[in-house]
Order: sequence, then structure tokens, then C-alpha cells
Amino acid sequence: MGTNQNRQLGRAVCDGIMGPVELIYISIGLIVALIGLARGYVKELGSTLIILVAIFILTFFESQLSAVVTRIANAFGGAADTDATNLLLSAFYTIIFVVIVFSAYAGTTLNFSGVPAPPPQGTLISIAVGLLNGYLIAGTLWYYQDHYSYPIGQIVPFDNTLTATAQNMVKYLPPTLFDNPVYWIVPVAVLLIIRVRG
Repeated sequence: MGTNQNRQLGRAVCDGIMGPVELIYISIGLIVALIGLARGYVKELGSTLIILVAIFILTFFESQLSAVVTRIANAFGGAADTDATNLLLSAFYTIIFVVIVFSAYAGTTLNFSGVPAPPPQGTLISIAVGLLNGYLIAGTLWYYQDHYSYPIGQIVPFDNTLTATAQNMVKYLPPTLFDNPVYWIVPVAVLLIIRVRG
């Protein structure tokens, strides 16, 4: 079996397993939501705060960060063409975001004070905050694939053909919500006020 046939078979297998790209990110979002439900909204809101700050930093300084990463890659001859540059930038932003999110969930986390509301109110709030964090995390990861033309396809077989649903969903990924990244400071400020006031 030739190389092209192997690639086509691999792509067919992955397409059969993964399905449309939106299902991958919806699955990630739902897993995060379940984690949020298990942790409770008092802990989960602390993670929300860190995630929002991460999105703000990465979007506000995007042009500067991209320029630096591209310049370093060019200096080492690692980004000779557009595809390589897109792969490098997507990997850079994804890794930085994942590290920040991991730090928001691991070890000593930023907790909000107060006594959690009893069920069912507390459970519903935990689900809502978990879904919000799932949207922020999965949506931002998806954004860095979509923004750089799905460079993951250079590493593993991946069908980047978007369904009509996915084409609509990418318009609402977190980094695309605001024309000016400064608006991300508003929810951060609100959460900080809530935390301070207890």
C-alpha cells in the first residue's frame, strides 16, 4: 500500500472516529463542565478569572507575540513557509494557554469566599460556571486552530472541512467576541469585585 493510500486510510479512520471538528471541541467543553460541577462554583469561579486574564493577555498582545515568535523561528530557520509559521504560532498560543489553564486548576487555586448555595441552586450554578469555562477553554483552543488554518493537519490526519454548524460556531469563539481585547477586562473586574466583597 502506497504512502498516499496510507494517508487516505488514516484520514478516513480519523474522520470516522472524530466526526465533525465541532464535536471535538464540544466534547472538550463538556469535560471541563463536568470538572466544574465536581469542583463546585466557588472554586470554579477562580479558574474563570484566570482563564479570562489569559484570553485578555493573549489577544491584547497577539501582534507583538506573533512578531517575536516568527522572528525567533526565522532566525533558526524553522519557519520558512506559511504552513510552518502557522503551525508554530498555533502551537505557541495553544501551549501558553494550556499552561495557564492548568495552573488555574492545579495546586493552590484562587477560591471565592462564602458558603456555596445548597442543591439544587448550587448545583445549577456550578453547571453554569462549568459550561462557561468549557466554552472559554474549548473555544479558545479551537480559535487557535481555526485562526491558523488548522495546522494540526500537518502532524496528524485531520479533516478541516467545516460543516455549516461549525462555520457559524467559529464566529462566536471567545477571542472573536470583542473587537477590542480590552473589553475582556470588564468580566475580570466584575469577578474581582465579587471576590473582594465576598
